This record gives sequence, C-alpha cells and structure tokens, in this order.
Amino acid sequence: MSHWKKFWSVIGIIALILSLFVGTATAKKDVLVVMQEAEPVGLDLMRSSIQTTMSVCYNIHDTLFAPQEDASVKPRIAESWEKVDDLTWKIHIRHGVTFHNGEPVNAQAVKFSFERAFKDSLKNPHKGKLSAFKEVKVLDDYTILITTKEPYAPGLYILGYYLPIVPPKYIAKVGDEEYNIHPIGCGPYKLEKWVRGEEIVLTRYEKYYGPKPAFKKIIFKGVPEEASRIAALLTGEADVISGVSIHQRKKILASGKAYLTNQMGVMPYLGMNTYKPPFNNVKVRRAMNYAINRQLINKALFNGKAILCPGPISPRTFGHDPTLKPYPYDPARAKKLLSEAGYPNGFETRLAYPTYMSQIQEQAEAIAADLAKVGVKVKLEPYERAVMWQRYKARKHAMYIYWWDDAPEPDRYVYSLFNSKVRDYYYKNPEVDKLLDLGRTIMDRKKRAEVYHKIDRMLYNDAPWVFLYVIPEVFGVSNKVEYHGRRDGFLDMRTAKPKP
Repeated sequence: MSHWKKFWSVIGIIALILSLFVGTATAKKDVLVVMQEAEPVGLDLMRSSIQTTMSVCYNIHDTLFAPQEDASVKPRIAESWEKVDDLTWKIHIRHGVTFHNGEPVNAQAVKFSFERAFKDSLKNPHKGKLSAFKEVKVLDDYTILITTKEPYAPGLYILGYYLPIVPPKYIAKVGDEEYNIHPIGCGPYKLEKWVRGEEIVLTRYEKYYGPKPAFKKIIFKGVPEEASRIAALLTGEADVISGVSIHQRKKILASGKAYLTNQMGVMPYLGMNTYKPPFNNVKVRRAMNYAINRQLINKALFNGKAILCPGPISPRTFGHDPTLKPYPYDPARAKKLLSEAGYPNGFETRLAYPTYMSQIQEQAEAIAADLAKVGVKVKLEPYERAVMWQRYKARKHAMYIYWWDDAPEPDRYVYSLFNSKVRDYYYKNPEVDKLLDLGRTIMDRKKRAEVYHKIDRMLYNDAPWVFLYVIPEVFGVSNKVEYHGRRDGFLDMRTAKPKP
C-alpha cells in the first residue's frame, strides 16, 4: 500500500471513530434515563396510586388542567373555563388535540374518561378523590359542563391529577386489562415498549399540542437498591434518580457529576388498626405518640432536616392548625396511659412497612426500640410493595408505616385517608367524616381553613396515627441535564432538557 493510501486509510478510520463518537453523544443528548425505586405495576393512571407508577403515567397521559404548587391550576387540555355557579364549571377543550393513535381528544372523550373512572370493575383507587363530582354533560364537540354534588373548592386541582383523558375507541377495542399494559394517551410521550423487569421506553409524541419536550426518548428503569441508583447516576448510566436518602446526598454533591433538586416532602405516618385491641383504645394510641422519640430519629436519620408533624395535616399544607405542637417524647406518660388502658406490662404487636421506602428499615427499627422501652414488643414485618398494599387493603396490619406527600391541598390526601366512605380500612369517626365533607364545600378560604383546623385538632386528640415527620425529598440529576423537581414529587419529564 502506498503512503497516500495508508494516510487516507488512517484518516478514514479516524473519521469513522469521530462519527461514531458524535453519533453516540447526539443520541445520548436525545435520550433521558430515569431510575426509580420500582417499576410500575401498570400504565393506566386510573388503576394505581403508587408514586413510581404515576410518575411514568404522567408522561403518557394528560389531564384537563396542570396543577400548580399553590393548589391553583393552569390550562392543559382545557383551554379556558368559567364558573357557572357553585356546582358547575363550563370547560372549553382545545381544538386539534389527538391521542397517540390519532383519535380526537374532544368532549365525548372527556365524558367517557369521567364515567370510566367510576366503573366498579376498574377498581380506581382515585375514585374517592373524584367522589364530589356528579356528571359531565356534552354541550358540543369541544365544550362540557362538569357538575358537583355540592360546592367543591379544590375541584379543578383534583381533576388536574386524577382524571386522565383516555381514548374511547381504543379502550372499547382492547379492553381495560390490555390498556393497563399498552396504554395510548395524549401526553407528551407515547409508549414504545415495556420490557418487564428491565425498562419502559417512551418516545416523544411529535403531534403533542403543548411545548415539545427536549428529549426524544425517555427510559424509565426500576432499581430497588439505592446504592445502584447512585452509582448509575455518577457513572452516567442514569440521568435522573429518585429515592436519595439524607446520608447519601453529600456523596452526590461531592462527586461533581450531579446535583440535587428538591421535590416533595414525604410524610411517613404510623397507622394503627383502631378497630381491634389494643389500638381501639385512644389511651393506647396516645401512648404510642408519647413513646416515640421523633426528635432523636430526625437527628440520627435525617440530620435534623425533617419537619416534625403535630397532626395529620402537614405543617406545609393549607389548613394545618399552627397552634398544635408535636407530641413530646415522654415515655413515663406513655407507660401511665398504657396502665390506665389495662396494659401495665405493655403488649406484643406487629409493625408492617414496605421495603422500597427510603430509610424505612432504620425508621422501623428506631420506632420498635422506643416502643420496647415502654413495654410494647414489636415484631417487624417488612413487605414488598404489592404484598404490603394487598395486606393493607385487607385490614391485616396491626400497625403499619405508609406515607403521603405533603401536597398544598389538604383534600388531596386527608379526605382519602380519613373519610370512612373512601377507605374505612383502619379508622372511622363520623364527626371527622362530616368535617371532611364540609371542608371541601367551602369556597371562602379563611372559613375553609377553620374547618381544617378543627379536623387537625380532632385527629390529634383521637390519634389514629403516630404523627411522625415530613422528610424533604430530592432527586439526583446529572450535570448534563437541567431539571427542577416538582413539589408533588412526580417525575413528569416534559420540562427536562440537556444542558448546553
């Protein structure tokens, strides 16, 4: 081979390598990898209330409104709306919006979606949150009237989370079970494939009516081990991760390869089965609150950054009673209450918790150790996600740790968790039911706050939970990506973009 041939051969190889490198870099810029603690249980937003599932779903599905951090809403599928009276909103739907299969998003699709949400066979966990709504009437192809049974102050905000608009023709063709695996929405991304146990691949819907997302493809992966998620972030295998415990945050920041962005505050709570002894006795339930040293748990596990909760309404949520103070750590008082309740030597019980919660094992062990000091011997029962949830619904737990995000609107979680008409799994109080029903109907914000103050105080005294703390959560994000976490904690990636 001549020198010139060798020269051009080498140049060709270099060019090929460079083209591959550039191609890979370009591809990487177009692809966003997101790692969560678990993969979804399904992809129909009307069939799951699990955070990791809903995060994926919000990229595929869209709702009428975009909920804001102050509990207001902005337009999404609904272009504009007006309040007709205290029971009725008139909503105008955008023209030209389509589902990923080309079906039109119109008034009939909204009506179909609303009625589907209440189907008994669907077992929609959000049905209770939508229970204030009465019906959807179609006025024309792009106008509806949506009415409530009573005045409902957070109505539009709730619709913004829990009424995904779905395609009537496609669902009629494939059925609900198939839709849960192969959904078609009208959101910014459409499902390309779901390889169970590996990944969910979403591709950008080029005909999306809203701002076009920056990334062409999003890959969601479920990785239960926190160390694996962090390693993936720092090696560039992942771009965004959730479930970062307090003690691991310095490691991410020190790496120089990623940063942290705030998201929701996770509000763990320790529920008790108030229908069965010993927790059917309010003195026992109060004793549990006095027996647990939340201040020490906060310092030891969360570097003092958690916010102690006096009652069931997060201190960061509208309606929280600011005059309430957290139960103090007082083991002597706990023992006295237990003795008065007929348990001078304590008792044995069980504490269930889902294994995928961040730092949950440490929390459960600390709580059990504190309870042992007042004579309550606790058997720890860690369960994987699905088993924990099924046992929860079947009322098989004695005590259990679950959590909610401290959303700005109290009706979003307090109504679901404490109104016996919604769940009635472990607690029922007719007075609380009445106040919860009343609180959502009051349009005057000041008067409405007074009702929630009463609810907060009543539940504080009745103590169906051990009120724990709000843990400010974060996402880990690669330095190559610009993304700001949402207060609600959902990984809606439509706003993510590559850093220049």
